[in-house]
Amino acid sequence: MRFFLRYFLRGLLVIIPLAATLWIVINVFGWMDGLMQWIFGKKLAVKIPGTELLWTYGIGALLTLAIITVMGMLTSNVLVSWFMRRVDRLITRLPGVKLIYSAIKDMVEAFVSERKKFDKPVLLAFSDQPDVEVIGFVTRDSLAEFGRADKVAVYVPQSYNFAANLVLVPHHRVTPIDLPAADVMAFVVSGGVSEGTRLDAAKIAAAQRGEKA
Repeated sequence: MRFFLRYFLRGLLVIIPLAATLWIVINVFGWMDGLMQWIFGKKLAVKIPGTELLWTYGIGALLTLAIITVMGMLTSNVLVSWFMRRVDRLITRLPGVKLIYSAIKDMVEAFVSERKKFDKPVLLAFSDQPDVEVIGFVTRDSLAEFGRADKVAVYVPQSYNFAANLVLVPHHRVTPIDLPAADVMAFVVSGGVSEGTRLDAAKIAAAQRGEKA
């Protein structure tokens, strides 16, 4: 029985992350596929060469990826960029719609744009004697518009949850973490079990020793 349980648990360690990742990817792929089918109002298909068979699964998803890529390329054009700014300005003037659009746009830009916002991981202490600290990300270095120029905005994600908190604290309450932001985020979201930060810390320490040498 012990033999069975030992290898069963080892199998779970391999299967669960792989199965969960595949499930998420396949469902996202299927969602994009269905979206394109719905937009065009017909079944998108490609004929398989040498046969009379039609391949339908995934065509919509590939088309979605292609459209997104083309849109990204077009935004580098001056005329298209000007037009998109006009559309953006129009949407942000619509009551109600502005709140949803701005929130989603800012969140997406924070993660995928060239000006990423969650790239400053810090340790946050709520007292002068930091017996307890939390990990967060500085998203604003100054809050002068709120009359708090001496404070910073810190985004504090929660483990195994998409929710988070935003706290405003004095500058001296935060200590920068010299590790990749993505690995620190994974460490927090995973509840502290992610090994990425440990590996990066070893690489950084090795690099520092090499510089000193």
